[in-house]
Amino acid sequence: MRSEYVFAAVREIGNRFLLCRVASTSARRLYQGATQPSETINKSLKLIAAGEPEEQEAVPAITGGLRHER
Repeated sequence: MRSEYVFAAVREIGNRFLLCRVASTSARRLYQGATQPSETINKSLKLIAAGEPEEQEAVPAITGGLRHER
């Protein structure tokens, strides 16, 4: 199931290493003690795949303002 989220997120962020970094940063920010970490990671990948503004703000902060060109 998670692989579907990963493949969808790769369409937004083509660099796999950058995707991993953005997803992990996002998951840490979204994590709440009452939820399973795997659910938080899935939510993070869904948000990245959907191109939600919260996740798009994280990309320039990590990459220094550079975005991956599609």
